[in-house]
Amino acid sequence: MMGWRNGEWVELPDGAEVSALHAGPALFETFALRDGSIECLPDHLARLHLACPRLGLDPIRLVLGAAANPVAWSGPIRGLQARTGLTNAVLRLVVAARPDGLATEWLTARTLPVSPSALDLFILSTRRDAPEWLPRPKSGPWLNSSAAWSELRTFADRPDAEGIQLDAQGNISECTRSSLAWWDGSVWCFPAISTGRLNGTAAAQFRGVLALAGRAVRDVAGPFPKEAQSIVVLRSTFLGGATLAATVADENRTVIWKAPADQAEPRAMLANLAAWRTQRCMILL
Repeated sequence: MMGWRNGEWVELPDGAEVSALHAGPALFETFALRDGSIECLPDHLARLHLACPRLGLDPIRLVLGAAANPVAWSGPIRGLQARTGLTNAVLRLVVAARPDGLATEWLTARTLPVSPSALDLFILSTRRDAPEWLPRPKSGPWLNSSAAWSELRTFADRPDAEGIQLDAQGNISECTRSSLAWWDGSVWCFPAISTGRLNGTAAAQFRGVLALAGRAVRDVAGPFPKEAQSIVVLRSTFLGGATLAATVADENRTVIWKAPADQAEPRAMLANLAAWRTQRCMILL
C-alpha cells in the first residue's frame, strides 16, 4: 500500500502495523475519514502532544501532527484518496523520533469497516501489561494489544466481536482496540487508570458528555461488573464513537452477561456523544 512520509509517497507493506513502519518506540493515533471530514482530529492530536516529550519531541515542530490545520492535512489526505481509491477510511498517523531531534511522520489509510450495531465481548487470557507511563499513551510497537487481538481471532474472527483484557490483578481494563464504560443503574463507571487502560479519546469525550448531562461518573478497579445494566464499547472509528455490548462471555466462552431489554439510558447518552462528535469534524479544503 502507499503511505505518506514527511511529504513523500512511499510503498508500504499491505496492512502495515506500527512495528512494520518503525521498530522502536513510536506514537500513533487512529481516526476516521467520513464523507470528506476527519472526525475529532484535535482530540487525537492533543493526546499525541501529551506523549511527545517522552520521545524527546517538540510537538510544535511536527509536520502533520503539529495542529489540526485543514490546509496542511488536505494534500496528504487527497493524495491517499487518489492512490487508494478510498472515500471513507481509517487514517493512522505514526510519529517516531529521529537522531536529530526531529520526527518521522507516516500517514496511512485503510478501508473503514462498517460499525457494528452491537458487540459480543469475550474475556481474554492475555492480561493487560504494565504501562510505560501514566496516563498511558497510544504507542507502538503495541505488542500486548496485538497479542490480545490475535487471541480473539482464534475463536471469534468477526467484526461484531471484541476481546476484554483484564490487568494482572483481574481488574477489567479495556478491549483489544476499544475503551469500555458501563452503567450500574445509577452511576456510569470507567476502568481506573491504574488498570493500564489507554486514555481513549472516545472515552474521554463520553465522560464529558455524561458530565454535561449531569450524570455521576466514577473510576473503578475491579473485576468484570456482572451487575452492569449496560456496557458501552467506545472506539474513535465507530460511527458516533461507540456501540453497545450485547453479551459478554468468560474465558471458557460461557455467557456471563447479557444486555437487559431496557437500554434507554445508554442510547440517550450515545446519541449525545454522536451529536457532540459531529461538531468536532474537520472538513477538508
